[in-house]
Amino acid sequence: MKSTVAGTIAALFAVSLLAGCYDAKKTKTANLDLEGNWRLVTDSQSPACFSNVKFLNDPTSNRSPISVHETTGNNTKIWIGEYESEGNNIRVMLHEPKADPFMMAAERSEDELKLRYEWKSADLVCSYQPDS
Repeated sequence: MKSTVAGTIAALFAVSLLAGCYDAKKTKTANLDLEGNWRLVTDSQSPACFSNVKFLNDPTSNRSPISVHETTGNNTKIWIGEYESEGNNIRVMLHEPKADPFMMAAERSEDELKLRYEWKSADLVCSYQPDS
């Protein structure tokens, strides 16, 4: 009788442990805090980086608004669209003007945001600080 009870307890423990591990795998990765207006650092590694990136947050949707500024000489073109983020990955969809969707990889430490992305066939590494 004791071995049956002990076996049942061990089996229940194993099942609950496995269920807990399975549930942990389904948990989403925490997203970075991207919200705000970010300005390109003057000594950024890539000269073709967006000069400004503005991330907004829409808590009612998986997608939030984004705008990026592409500056060439004295001209600045503003692109408006949406982004989705999961962990360090950001999927950008620009609608006005229309552009192909692209991915950004983000790293944030305090007041610095580093973005890696491909734009107009160039692989870019860009550093941003909050634009206050």
